[in-house]
Amino acid sequence: MTDNIISRRRELLFLYDVTDSNPNGDPDNENLPRMDLEGYNIVTDVRLKRTIRDFWLKTKQDKPNMQVLVRREIKEKKGSILSMENLVFDALKESAKTEKVKLLVKIMNDLPKIFIDIRCFGAAITVKGANHSFTGPMQFAIGKSLNKPTISTHTITTTFASGEDKGAGTFGSFHIVDYSLILFHGVLCEQNAKASDMTEDDLQNLYEGLWLGTKLLNTRSKFNHIPRLMLSVVSKDKEFQIGGLDKLISLVDENNIKAIKDAKIQLKELVNRLVEYKANIEKIELITGDDLQLLCDTTKIDDLGKYLTDKGFKVEKLLK
Repeated sequence: MTDNIISRRRELLFLYDVTDSNPNGDPDNENLPRMDLEGYNIVTDVRLKRTIRDFWLKTKQDKPNMQVLVRREIKEKKGSILSMENLVFDALKESAKTEKVKLLVKIMNDLPKIFIDIRCFGAAITVKGANHSFTGPMQFAIGKSLNKPTISTHTITTTFASGEDKGAGTFGSFHIVDYSLILFHGVLCEQNAKASDMTEDDLQNLYEGLWLGTKLLNTRSKFNHIPRLMLSVVSKDKEFQIGGLDKLISLVDENNIKAIKDAKIQLKELVNRLVEYKANIEKIELITGDDLQLLCDTTKIDDLGKYLTDKGFKVEKLLK
């Protein structure tokens, strides 16, 4: 797995939208959509990583080295949820009786080879007497909406059988935002990738998890999630990082946005910053969705890839 270890830093922007949905409920606040003090919708990095992990679990589990550690696994027959310790023992084919030094060595050397989420995101392994922490190469800041959505609450009823020809029901509620255009910023550190053996293949699987995994969200609270833009800036020099790219994207007008067709996305500051550091950028990886209205100042960008190519950047399609 060491023939294509990631050697260049990436700065990643991921833009998606949700309609009549709850992108990240807050269990400490009646599962209301998370909002900051200014009225912008926020989504945690934990929620985003769960989207990626769920995609891997649905589509990649039968492939070598593509197991997912951070997951809910039900023990057969008994119906209980396996602990992380159980999952680690099963993966390593060891038990609590294994000598602790041997177990720790296997945790450090073998677990990243088995679990893709350790290679990408790291993990704190909690096994009695042999704990170890992996630092993940790919880390995301808190996602934040570019607009201020409106929250609404709806009542639902649930009916279930309580006996022959009888039924019982309960009332509940769920909360949604009308429309939220959410932007994430992530950084992939090549030094941590070397330590965790994260490869370019792993990175492609991560990109798939972001883009295609967002499309696969299909519960009531996560319905109508659509990826719109993903852009990766690949550094030419090790450890080079522009930083703060998410602060360089804005909406021309935040008001009365109810759908992607209403959103005019201003990229002037982002493009100017990329041009400023062009000598330090090896390439830009890019994928765009439908219905985006992209602007650079007053210039409409019909093809962002061509626009950046004309600015002198090497541009490649992000999903191979």
